[in-house]
Amino acid sequence: RAAAADALASRHDLPLVGVFTAWYAALRLAVTGRRDEARTAYRAAASRLAGVGMPGLERGLLPLALLSLGEVPDADWGPHEPWARPLVLLARGDRDAARAAAAAVPDSPHDLLFEARTCLHARAAVELEDRALAERLYPRLLPAAGELAGAGSGLITLGPTAHHLARLSTVLGRHDQAAEHHRQAQALTAKTHSPQ
Repeated sequence: RAAAADALASRHDLPLVGVFTAWYAALRLAVTGRRDEARTAYRAAASRLAGVGMPGLERGLLPLALLSLGEVPDADWGPHEPWARPLVLLARGDRDAARAAAAAVPDSPHDLLFEARTCLHARAAVELEDRALAERLYPRLLPAAGELAGAGSGLITLGPTAHHLARLSTVLGRHDQAAEHHRQAQALTAKTHSPQ
């Protein structure tokens, strides 16, 4: 479908279509576990954002994509900075600052990256073993338990939301609930042929 969209865009001189299909192609590589190829594809897709008049995507989207692949770049996070900051600080070994940053993260806007940003926040809660934060984030992610977090954006994913719910459940000591979420995550990865 992306190839068909690119062909139509070329025929009708619609260059922005190619920007989105490039990001979608990178997302597909990420979903199927081809992380090195996905990193390269994300960098190429990001280079197409320069000057297209979409500052909301141009600033911080590449670092967010790389973070979704497990890389913690030192970068301009743009509007995603509050959600990335605790993980950046944890990567530097500064747990106290990470804890303060995680406590200061605002509620995510309810847009196509809501689950992705909330999963980043959940990742920090798990690494910090912050039960209060885990308790707060769990119900926010629960409605998306059967989805790949962020994939609806066509840009990035943090893998199965159920995986993050399982980890939050473990922090909360809810082991039966964690096991059920692990089963959900495994079923989704099998369905999407994803190793995440």
